[in-house]
Amino acid sequence: MIKYILKRISYAFPVLIGISLISFSLLYVFPGDPAELIVSITSGTEPSKEMIEKFRKESGLDKPIYIQYINWLSHAIRGDFGKSWKSGEPVMDEIIKRLKPSLELFSLTFIISLEFAFILGTLSAIYKDKFIDNISRLFTLLGISIPSFWLGLILIWIFSVKLRILPAFGYGSIKHLILPVITWSFSFMAIKTRFIRSSILEVLNEDYILTARAKGLPERVILLKHALRNALIPIITYLGLSFHHLIIGSVIVESVFSWPGLGRYLVESVISRDFPVVQALVFLSGILMITVNLIIDILYAIIDPRIRYEG
Repeated sequence: MIKYILKRISYAFPVLIGISLISFSLLYVFPGDPAELIVSITSGTEPSKEMIEKFRKESGLDKPIYIQYINWLSHAIRGDFGKSWKSGEPVMDEIIKRLKPSLELFSLTFIISLEFAFILGTLSAIYKDKFIDNISRLFTLLGISIPSFWLGLILIWIFSVKLRILPAFGYGSIKHLILPVITWSFSFMAIKTRFIRSSILEVLNEDYILTARAKGLPERVILLKHALRNALIPIITYLGLSFHHLIIGSVIVESVFSWPGLGRYLVESVISRDFPVVQALVFLSGILMITVNLIIDILYAIIDPRIRYEG
């Protein structure tokens, strides 16, 4: 098992280098001189040539680009992404400030949507083409079709503007969480429900399930002991691959509800061209994705031991 995990970690290093290159190059995607861009944003005035040259030497932008990349990466792996051009505060301090609101929103959304998706997907597969399956499929269709930002605005209009029972914006109480969690969970839950239903239906049609039924095993035992365990591998795979949807969803939902989290902070930083923050968030998001995929690989090996030997 340890050998399997170490092998998976070794596969992650090239991906990490690629993510770091993308993050570093964000400063150079805009036309013009990076030094002039930085000085003009931080000073708020039109910089002189002397100011630009002085900053270029102080920041190391006069060095070859590969040296700049090595310097940036050596600081990034220590959590040092420099200072925000907008606030003047260390980037990591700004990120940590907004981490708690994002984690609260993310954890609630993930747990609630996954629980309901498993329940609906499983019931929909068991009672295929029955009333509950039709309701579940209708819900799935709506969840996939309705954009999150539009649903968020509709919920604000109904519950905040018309009924005035829930706050539209802000942070600090359970009431502030309700609308963002519903908005974010709806599409995520719908997509997962459909996939879970398909995975369980596929397993229920396998020969070993038919054999178990022929032996007279109770349907509950067949479902819990045989079907669900074997359906978990494709479900976990899909969860890992779709994790980026949650990251994108956080950007949309936090922007709609003015939630003081990392998603909204990323949007604000892009608009204000606060590149150290954008670089840090892109790099850290990449590390998060690598970590999630590593956890998924480990779960594979736990659920199906054959994978660790084949891998």
